[in-house]
Amino acid sequence: MPDDSTKTVLITGTSTGIGAACVDALAGAGWRVYAGVRDEADARATGSVTPIVLDVTDAKSIAAAAERVRGESGGALDALVNNAGIPGAGPVETVPVETFRDVIETNLIGHFAVTQAFLPQIREARGRIVFISSLGGRVAFPYASPYHASKWGIEGFAESLRAEMAKLDVDVVIVEPGSMVSEIWAKGRSSLDESRARMSMEQRAVYGDALAGFDDQLEAQVDSEDPSKVAEQVLEALTTASPSQRYLVGRGAGTLTLMKSLLPPAVFDRLTQGLAAKGG
Repeated sequence: MPDDSTKTVLITGTSTGIGAACVDALAGAGWRVYAGVRDEADARATGSVTPIVLDVTDAKSIAAAAERVRGESGGALDALVNNAGIPGAGPVETVPVETFRDVIETNLIGHFAVTQAFLPQIREARGRIVFISSLGGRVAFPYASPYHASKWGIEGFAESLRAEMAKLDVDVVIVEPGSMVSEIWAKGRSSLDESRARMSMEQRAVYGDALAGFDDQLEAQVDSEDPSKVAEQVLEALTTASPSQRYLVGRGAGTLTLMKSLLPPAVFDRLTQGLAAKGG
């Protein structure tokens, strides 16, 4: 069992990107970190970091991880950071239903299942739960409906959970990053390629030019902001006396959400269509 002064956190999806940055930030701040990875090959144990195999789409994997953390932490977990996620891209007309299901299963149902499994330990510690949502949980762009659907679902799930936990001294926080350096963009391009490969000649004529622009946008995101900015916000959400319900992170995130609240829907739709087509 760790020293009583040491806080313990479980983070899902830590092999790359935001998850890996959160591991570094929290371990650097003195937390004992359980770093959830889907494949054991991605595990990296360093100092206070304990890798743990955790596939958020596998009930047995979740149960085993919860039992292990319960045994090693004395039944109390100070924080859970739900971060695991995958992309899904393409026109609604061409995205395979299986792709949509996979995205919802990982990005939404997986977060629900992990939260449910670890909630008794969080309650015991009167801890905190952080959901890594996205700017895409507030603003939806064309050709990414599976991803946006999952993130909007996370927003609703987290709000409902926050209301349930209010009287139990458990804070629930949503962090909404803009564009951060992550392998998810390359995976998004791969998902888009799969959708494009399934297109009929008619669909290519309808969507081809717009999807070429959207592909350029995804490629451009590779040089986005440092995910350590998100990790810093997660650390603040877990340590400040009274965390905010939501934290927007990244250039332009606040501007876009403000514009959405002020502009007529038709005008804002034209804006997002233009951004998707022009890659910026």
